Amino acid sequence: MSEKRAVVELVDAGVPADQGLSSLGLLMQLGGNLFAAGAGLFAFMTLFMMRGTGETLFMILFLAACVARSMFLRTAGTQLLYASGDQNRMVGIRRYIGIALLQTLFVGALLAGKFHVPGKAVLGVVAGLAVWPVTLAVLMALPRFRRFKGELPLTEDKGFEGAAILMTVLGLCGLVGGVCGLLVLFDLPSAMLTKGPGVLIALALIMCVARSVLHVQAGMSGLRETSVDRAVELANRYSNFGVISAFCAAGALLMFVMASAVSVIGLAVICGVCWLLMAWPLIIRRFFSDRQFADLLAGDDAPIHRRAPDAGLTGLGWLLLAHAAFSATFVLPQLISDDPGSSTLRTVYLAGGGLAMRSIWFAVGLAILQGWAGFELVRMSRQSRIIASVFAVVCIATTLYVQWPMMQELRELKGMMAPTEALAFGVVVLGLILPVATLILVNRKIAPTARARFRAKPTR
Repeated sequence: MSEKRAVVELVDAGVPADQGLSSLGLLMQLGGNLFAAGAGLFAFMTLFMMRGTGETLFMILFLAACVARSMFLRTAGTQLLYASGDQNRMVGIRRYIGIALLQTLFVGALLAGKFHVPGKAVLGVVAGLAVWPVTLAVLMALPRFRRFKGELPLTEDKGFEGAAILMTVLGLCGLVGGVCGLLVLFDLPSAMLTKGPGVLIALALIMCVARSVLHVQAGMSGLRETSVDRAVELANRYSNFGVISAFCAAGALLMFVMASAVSVIGLAVICGVCWLLMAWPLIIRRFFSDRQFADLLAGDDAPIHRRAPDAGLTGLGWLLLAHAAFSATFVLPQLISDDPGSSTLRTVYLAGGGLAMRSIWFAVGLAILQGWAGFELVRMSRQSRIIASVFAVVCIATTLYVQWPMMQELRELKGMMAPTEALAFGVVVLGLILPVATLILVNRKIAPTARARFRAKPTR
């Protein structure tokens, strides 16, 4: 007699068995890789640019602490998804929270003690760095997450639909960025494009755009396909092409560097770009392959996949929460400074929110509203779709309002866009992707259908 499986106890109706933690694990892996690559590249450049000045050691310590924090973030996401046996899947998150808070205090002490940064600026940086670990600490203390210690239960769709939402949104961002890069490149003098390095860079960008198309296709397939095997096939196809395109882009940059003047910094940039481009495809490949391999081992005993009760919206909630925390990292230093309306950090904030804000309070309001919408989606409350829709509408309206003067200038260009206008147009579109996707995803009609799998007929 086969052993009966225990029934998974849900905290609230409409939430998946793992409370969307599989999507959180993917985001933590991605964020850890990106931040570690960026901080490591900046540390390497600092080592050669400062040339042994008195501040070099402290800058290296500062950046090494940032790299260590990012690596613990990536490890926490990996352990959350793939811990085996009696390992506690939540230990990695708790370890990251402790390391992140220690790194935050270390950075604050270094800025105040060695670099003599004003107190309010130090307080703002410390508050910004503490946003994400504090958010995780508060959320993980809730009963719905505190009960997970050993094996993380799989949802009805194995978390594939939440991953598909992440792939769709991130793929659209990559597609817009790649197209804007091509517009800027093609606007350069033709003499630069006809030479070997220029041709290689153009081909690399075209390959990155093709990679983003496959990325979006795989994500949207996971949202609408009734066949899990088809969604996994497209995800693996994107992953394979993503790894190949990463090496091709790195090769094109290497040829460009060799054609001008080979430098250690140039080689470091190539390694960093290759790392950044390879991170997400490898994360996606392991996620889908690991969960699909369990079905292959089970054979005819594999469960029939059904759409999760949340249809992946808890994954969207974690994405909104993470983006809100990332935006707050840039907003808080400016808010706590002596002049909240100053433009000192407004350019830096473009990386966090994608908006050239007229006032810092626009950013504060959007970050709070986005974090609230993300939290409601994570717990799939009754009002979650309403609050997420309100956030999406307000964010779209605010983005169009603050970018309206630039959009008027683009309209007067009558299709003749210079590189700066192409980049500005890309910033506007990037700022609209997440709220538009949120508005569509939370209001789509969802049918709780089973997902078919091929099974051989039993032999007599």
